[in-house]
Amino acid sequence: METNNIETKPSIEQVLDNLDHNTVYKTKPSIVLSLVLIVLGIAAIMLNGQMPGASEGGLLSPLAIVVGILLLTWGIVAIFIRKTKYIYAPGKQPIVFHELLFDLKERDRLVRLMNEGNVDELKKLKSSANDALKLRVASTPDGSLCYSQVVAYIPFEFVNANEARKHSPEEARTLLEMVKARK
Repeated sequence: METNNIETKPSIEQVLDNLDHNTVYKTKPSIVLSLVLIVLGIAAIMLNGQMPGASEGGLLSPLAIVVGILLLTWGIVAIFIRKTKYIYAPGKQPIVFHELLFDLKERDRLVRLMNEGNVDELKKLKSSANDALKLRVASTPDGSLCYSQVVAYIPFEFVNANEARKHSPEEARTLLEMVKARK
């Protein structure tokens, strides 16, 4: 197989990153929830001594400390781990990623169909339960922006088998119907 040629193809994410910011932009969730969790965690730890029965060895004081530490940890981790989302700017719609799994023997046919833009023929391909060959679809919910790319498992890594392809709204609706049917 031509692994050297396959590995150089940009992913859908790289294509979206290179689009104009008036078309697609990246965003991350706000850190406000994380900060609230940190404040609640600190408050629970600080107020545990103020609780009735704290000096009598009750269960409420240690519980407040444990809850406070958990909230504090959750808040700190949530600040640093925030998932990046792509937004289609004209409609302010999120771009959602889906995967359709196909039998590995269908690789050449799947790549050919996607390069030709013949998404109606995808229904004839044999699907699979394993993820050795997948069609990644990135689309807005209404299909106004849609990209797809074939990703194949070539021993020890997944590689892009074709260029990310932009689809028309009609093709996008067909792909989204397939995604819904396979869920």
